[in-house]
Amino acid sequence: MHRSLLALALTAAGAAPAAAQVLPHPVTVDRLPNGLTVVTAPFDSPGIVAVYIVVRVGSRNEVQAGKTGFAHFFEHMMFRGTERFPAEQYERLIQSLGADNNANTGNDRTCYTTVLPAAALPTLIDVEADRFRNLSYSVEGFQTEAHAIHGEYLTAISDPGLKMEETLLSMAFTTHPYGHTVIGWLEDIDRMPEGYDFSIDFFHRFYTPDNAFVIVAGDVDHDALLALVTEKFGDWDRSLDAPEVPAEPEQTEARLQHVDWPGPAPRRMFAAWKAPAFSTTTVDSAALDVASELIFGETSDLYRRLVVEEQKLLTLDRWGTMDRDPTLMVLDAKLAESFSFDDAVAAFQAAIDAAAGGEVDAAHVEEVKSNVRYGLPMALETPAQVAGFLAQVISATGDPTALDAYVERVGEVTPADVSRVAATWLAAAHRNVVTLAPAPAPAAAGSEGGAP
Repeated sequence: MHRSLLALALTAAGAAPAAAQVLPHPVTVDRLPNGLTVVTAPFDSPGIVAVYIVVRVGSRNEVQAGKTGFAHFFEHMMFRGTERFPAEQYERLIQSLGADNNANTGNDRTCYTTVLPAAALPTLIDVEADRFRNLSYSVEGFQTEAHAIHGEYLTAISDPGLKMEETLLSMAFTTHPYGHTVIGWLEDIDRMPEGYDFSIDFFHRFYTPDNAFVIVAGDVDHDALLALVTEKFGDWDRSLDAPEVPAEPEQTEARLQHVDWPGPAPRRMFAAWKAPAFSTTTVDSAALDVASELIFGETSDLYRRLVVEEQKLLTLDRWGTMDRDPTLMVLDAKLAESFSFDDAVAAFQAAIDAAAGGEVDAAHVEEVKSNVRYGLPMALETPAQVAGFLAQVISATGDPTALDAYVERVGEVTPADVSRVAATWLAAAHRNVVTLAPAPAPAAAGSEGGAP
């Protein structure tokens, strides 16, 4: 799960400059003849750049039965090296550059991140171009990484949150591959060591220039970067061969599942509603983000009453609403012992229904919109944050300019838009709830039926 751009903006909101724009300098977008998109984002960070390479493949693309979690697995394989730079040499070289590198996988993309001195950029682009064109690994190396993923899953599933997420997604999505988590199902992870040939096919189908974006933010010269990327990546000549992603049927009734957790854990709930695919071509995505903040944010009546005053909710967080396809807006709540799951759901839905019925404070709408306008620029303090924001909108839209367009759409949101999206998307029929509590202790032997 991820936070929306609006949530990130509000986290950073505070004292702001008189005039705000999302990025301090214009972004330049170039597309090479082979389809690779180069995004140059100058930022005031003398001597430092962030290089984020986004490949638009994630759990969304795992439509083949038995292959969930493979995009995340392949993220690991990308560090296995090439004939020119084997894994150990690659790692030593990255360290010698003074670079900090990592990667992450989501629903819609895999992103490879490096922050390093600007003077080392030519070397890094050379190494990365080789990696993305000529990745090479043995069967043994592949199987070693598969076993590591298995251990990663077993560690993650010890957290109640992953079990809740698995339950929520599989309930909410009956057809679309958003129905499984990014790490995948355990039975598929168990079979990963057998998937070497599939991995080679996966690399050639998805790791293609027309499915990739090279983002460089920081102390960077556009012309020099474009010439460098063209030289090193220009002969990368594969083409995307992605299978069709099945659409999710409309949900017509509320769904509910409970998880008995085998150990101590706070009583917790995921309450989720269907949400539109992230888009800046209409106001709906921005309006739903504004609606979520108005109804459930820290300045909302519901939050003040249930979290601050009555303390029936120990925490109330929100996730989602920024995916390539229709997705979920999720509330993540931890409940006091005295507050029932049913009462929490009823309170959430009542607040939504009130907004859908027109109970929307116009002044509060304008306050949220203003915080977004000023909060997003304030959230961008480093080249990595700039590159990360751009990667987020690229993964959902494929459009590096969508960050500015999103802020424009937020500025257009009206109270009527808030009521409309609350009624359309957050209706009870679109609701999915997962509750979790410690499993009841087993009854002691002979405790039933009275005294002998």
